[in-house]
Amino acid sequence: MPLSSNGVICGCLGGDFLFVGAGDGKIKKISLANGGWSLTHEAMLDSKVVSVNLSNSGQELIVGTLAGKMYRILVNDFSFLLHSDSHSACINDISFGTDSDKFVAIDESGALKVWDLSDYKPLLTLFAPKPVGGVCCFVSKDDGTVMSGWRDGFLRCFDITSHKTMLWEVANAHRGAITKIYADANYILTGGQDGAVRVWSRAARKLLIQFNGKPPEP
Repeated sequence: MPLSSNGVICGCLGGDFLFVGAGDGKIKKISLANGGWSLTHEAMLDSKVVSVNLSNSGQELIVGTLAGKMYRILVNDFSFLLHSDSHSACINDISFGTDSDKFVAIDESGALKVWDLSDYKPLLTLFAPKPVGGVCCFVSKDDGTVMSGWRDGFLRCFDITSHKTMLWEVANAHRGAITKIYADANYILTGGQDGAVRVWSRAARKLLIQFNGKPPEP
């Protein structure tokens, strides 16, 4: 019986049913009654299903995915809800804004998450337009936008309050990764893997001045 186009990763048994998690992000419920195999329910999650376990009551599945998410799935109808979320790669930087209950974290997989310390859950997850690792972030104190530096040398600004999307980017702001960033109402300061420190006009997003140091030896 074909179950997945990207491999079966995990599974568990519960009574006359087999629950299978697959590499295509699907979790499936298969009836084994009367010696047959028949698919009764399936659900599509965010990414590869890496773990599945049945509760002691037999009423609920706990499912983990490659993207660092954990879901609760009702066995009867396979309706599900997101239980928890987390980073799935190394966290490279963290920044608080004016609110001490919220902070922003950026990781090597390119996930920029806004976390709420009141319940220890992410409120929002954003990504760059293309797959690239995130290196540093800074929450601007004047308007709450997030300035971020990336492995491809791009400087990207995100709105995490109203539009909840990327607002703009400066291509090739540094040769190599942007490793540090700071911003106020008028200027953006960036440091890069190329050994340069650069000052940008925040309004025009133009380079004003730069200081060059010696990049580290490979």
